[in-house]
Formats: sequence, structure tokens, C-alpha cells
Amino acid sequence: MASNFKLTHDDIKPVHENALDSFYSGIKSKEGKRTMDGNLKRFLVDVCADILEGNYKQRAQQFIEIARDDQDKTVQIILAYVRKLRQRTSLDKTDSDYLNPSTLPNKIKPIKKILDMNGLGIGWKRIYSSYPELDNTHKGRGYTREEIQQMLEFSDGLSTDFIILASSSGGLRVGAWDGLTWGDIFPIYEINGEYKIETEEKNVKIVCAGLTIYKNTPDEYITLISIEAWNKLQEYKKEWTAKMKRLPVKTDPLLSERFSVPKPITHIAVRNRIGKLVVRVGLRSPLVEGKRRHDVPATHGFRRFWDKVMMEQIRKGDMLSALVKKERLLGHEGIVKTDKNYYWTNILDMVPEYLQAMPELMINDEERLKRRLDSTEQENQRLIKTSKEKEQALERISELEAKVERMQKYYVKK
Repeated sequence: MASNFKLTHDDIKPVHENALDSFYSGIKSKEGKRTMDGNLKRFLVDVCADILEGNYKQRAQQFIEIARDDQDKTVQIILAYVRKLRQRTSLDKTDSDYLNPSTLPNKIKPIKKILDMNGLGIGWKRIYSSYPELDNTHKGRGYTREEIQQMLEFSDGLSTDFIILASSSGGLRVGAWDGLTWGDIFPIYEINGEYKIETEEKNVKIVCAGLTIYKNTPDEYITLISIEAWNKLQEYKKEWTAKMKRLPVKTDPLLSERFSVPKPITHIAVRNRIGKLVVRVGLRSPLVEGKRRHDVPATHGFRRFWDKVMMEQIRKGDMLSALVKKERLLGHEGIVKTDKNYYWTNILDMVPEYLQAMPELMINDEERLKRRLDSTEQENQRLIKTSKEKEQALERISELEAKVERMQKYYVKK
């Protein structure tokens, strides 16, 4: 395109899109689209059953037309919805209609999204001020290592083992499993004290692995998983190869729900699999009266385990840079938004600190202790090397000082 281009009247003509299509175009992640779409549909089809007509798509268009013609009426509709939701937050927690105040904003977000994506703004400050106080948010916790060990004992196969080990050592969200292929995972090599992703050398040491999450989307990022998870994947690869009668290629689904016709595993299948597993292990019993959530989220509990371990390791080192790197491995921008712009790091830059934490992220006690000993031995070797280099430097300084002294005596005699 020439640098001296001009806009024409045709260029600035509005592109007329259906209201629902515009809404979808503003949501990047599959998980976000699923939850927001469900909440919007519930609002337009069920809540506004007597106000709007037609199917879901038609109702979305009608709602946008109402907002375009009468902003005050739109605000009143949303305020009435918030009031109904607030009534549910005041119910007893044992009531089946009780709504946690912290979830109310999630019901309203898709309404704002569809209005924003159709170029319509309303008085949101007035709506936000009507939200209830968030006085009973659920804290919860992550899994303990012992609980994850129990899950591995009751696991139904190598693929489930890998899901558990990769999730706990990589801090994965359950949505990360959607669309993963064999080309998304790669080993990290250590060669002469340096870390590399590719090498032509043979019999080199693999220290951990990298995993590309949400590939080819705006949310794409790379995280690291433990050598324990990588080794388990190699076991699963042998099983995969035996059943498929060939080696997997980069485009093959990393995990399949069935082998006859490779069907990529979905986050829903992973959630169901882990949900059944924790019940089978005895880590999850029916909720008692008055309690609506379990202490440990079935799949998010792995991510919380990872976060707790990493935070404990961070306290031992450079807090600020380590925190930024931790957030990057979680798929976040950083501590603050500008970290993404001013503190760019390559995945290999994160390997040293990850390896320090990796023994504590590993689940098998023997493997974990072995890696801890290896790490200690490597540190001792580094200290010995540093000590030798220091001794050599001192010897060199002594030689130079002696040489200078001889030169001074020579010039004095002359």
C-alpha cells in the first residue's frame, strides 16, 4: 500500500453486522466465549422472555435496537436484572437459588460486551453502584503434594498421569488442553551450562519441557513443565505409537479421547475426568449443608499448587524479576500491564529459575529428592569452579605484581 493513500467515503461506510456476531468478534478465548455466551443467552432468552421476541439471535438484535433508540429504558432493564440477582445474594446459602455476590458481575459482563461491540455506551457507573458488597468470596486452596500423589495412584492411564503432572508443574488452566498438538510441546536441553530448544547433538541432557498454550490466538504464551511430566509423556508416546502403528506428527492431537479415530481431548473432558478421579480417590465428598463449593477446585487446584510452590521459591531470590517471570509462566502480562512492554523475556531466560523450583513441583518423592540432590551437586560444582577461577585470578595478580616490581627495580638501576 502506498504511503500517500487517502480515505474515501466508501471506506468509512459502516459495516452492518448482526449484533450477536459483533459480540462474538470481541471475545478471544474459547472458554471466555463459552461462559459469556451462556450468560448472555440466559439474560436475553429467559430473563427477558416477556420483553423480547424470537430466537436468541433475533432477541440480541432487538436488545441492541432498544439500546440505540432508548438508552434510559436499556439502563432500567439492566438495573431490574441486577435487583433480581441481588435478591438471590440475600438468600440463605443453603437455598438452591442462592447466588454468591462475587459471581453477579459475571452475569452483567456479557451485556456490556454486546453493547460495547455494537458501539453503544450507557451509564454503567449507575449500574455498578447497585452491585452488592463482596463480603463472602470463597478463598479455597490448591492441592497438596500428598493429594496429587493419591490421584496418580488411582489414575486410569498414562494420559491422565500426564494431565496431572503437566497441570501441577506448569500451572495450567483447564482451558489450556483445548487444541494441543504434539507440535506444541518441546524439550529444553542443557549443553555446556547453556539451555537450548534445538540441537543436532546426540545424547544431550533434557532438563524440562516447554509448552505453547492457546497457539495462534491473542492469548498465546509458553510455559514450562517438569522433566517428570516430560518423561511421562514419553511413556504415553510409546502407547500412542503402538496403538496408532506410527509415530505422532506435529499436527496430531497431543491427547486423544479415543485412538480409533483420533479425537482431540477438550477441557470439558479433562474437567470430567479429574472430577471423577478426585471422587474415586476420596478427596471430594458431597457438600455439607450451607457449603456450595469445595475447598479445592477440581482442575484449578493444580494451578494453585503451582502458584504456592513458585511463591515460596521467589521469596528466596530476586523478588521483582522472579514475580514477573512467574506471572508470564501463568499466561499473565506481568505484575502490572507495562511489564509486557518493558520486561520482555525469552522462555529460555526463565529456565534457570524454573529449574530451581522444579524439584518442589515434582510429585514423585524419589524423583524430587534426586533432582534436589542433582541441583545441590551442580551448585557445589559451580562454587568449586568459581573458587578455582578466583585462585587462578589471584595467582595471575601476584605474577603481575611481581613483574611490575621487577620492572621498577630495573628502571631505578638505569
